[in-house]
Amino acid sequence: MKKIGRIWLIFMIVSCLAACGHSAQGSWQEQYDLGVRYLSEGDYEEAILAFTAAIEIDPRRPEALVGRGDAYGRSGATAEHLTAAQEDYEAAIALDEMLSGAWLGLADVYIKQGDWDAARATLEAGCAATGDAGLGERLEQLDKEAPDG
Repeated sequence: MKKIGRIWLIFMIVSCLAACGHSAQGSWQEQYDLGVRYLSEGDYEEAILAFTAAIEIDPRRPEALVGRGDAYGRSGATAEHLTAAQEDYEAAIALDEMLSGAWLGLADVYIKQGDWDAARATLEAGCAATGDAGLGERLEQLDKEAPDG
């Protein structure tokens, strides 16, 4: 019930800001920054709510999807949270395949699910799409960690 109250409060704040003539960009940035703060503090439930508000304001901004995916991924490796994180990372990649954080997050979801082949394929695809050396380093690390590696 507490979660529903928070969602309703965020909805009301966003609605009031929109009605008062505040720009959607400013509101998006405020919600995104709030999500980042909660994420860094380890308050994953609040981070998810803030990133969700940012996504509702502007669903074309993949950064909020990555942030929410990170919050779901860090809030516990339940099937529900991992599925939500996977969906967010995939949506972020569909909007901007250059976001290394989305590729890393998606690979991490697969690792937590025990699907090492999917994690490897994700990192390989991310390397090809972005050219990010960090993804290549993570791929090398994965090969050392993998049960068959």
